[in-house]
Amino acid sequence: MKKTAKQTTKKTVPAASPHRFGDDWTIEAEFRGETLHYLENGRRASIDWTWTRGYKIYPDSLRGWQEPDGSTTPLRDEERDEIVRRLVIHAGEQQGVVLQVEY
Repeated sequence: MKKTAKQTTKKTVPAASPHRFGDDWTIEAEFRGETLHYLENGRRASIDWTWTRGYKIYPDSLRGWQEPDGSTTPLRDEERDEIVRRLVIHAGEQQGVVLQVEY
């Protein structure tokens, strides 16, 4: 059985650069599968993460959006950067942990 933790996060910091993101977004964490899902406006972007030797995310694993209709669209570099930024802020503000970014 897949365990999923769902955390809703309110926007607390203005975006670093222009993008097509909404203000309401959610993060779901699959602790067994070591995947984080960034969700907003019905679309989803997934990123690998590990937590056994410190909380780490791997931006290269963030490849595209899964749209509400099931189609996929590529992720632009600035979108990847914004998702990573939001995840790092969320980890610190909402979870009280330091999320390391591994390239």
